[in-house]
Amino acid sequence: MKSGLHDLETARKHYSAMRDLIIRHRGGSRNEQALGKLRDLSRKAAAAIDDRNGKSLLSAVDDYGADLFSESGHLKWAQTPVSGADFLRLKILRELDAFHARLMQLQLDAIRNESTRLAANLHPDRR
Repeated sequence: MKSGLHDLETARKHYSAMRDLIIRHRGGSRNEQALGKLRDLSRKAAAAIDDRNGKSLLSAVDDYGADLFSESGHLKWAQTPVSGADFLRLKILRELDAFHARLMQLQLDAIRNESTRLAANLHPDRR
């Protein structure tokens, strides 16, 4: 569904790919390929939407991903008894789930706007 710059299906596709990537890769060591893929998907998801809140969530995913897929950046996130890598994976998944919820809100808003527009066209005398 497109509404202005909101290509929500494209953003949703990239969200799913990012989520799968985080679930499949443990992190906790340098992995430039996984980090590059995460950043590419995040960039594409951000480009598909015109929403500051959604872009902010994706920026956090990028930042956490940089630590997750680094040699030692994940160590500062360690909390007994959870490793820094596991903690970061959970934080990234939480940010991605919040991004998904934002996409659903944007879709609902677009549907409401379209419904209002269609209703106004059905009854032009009520304008």
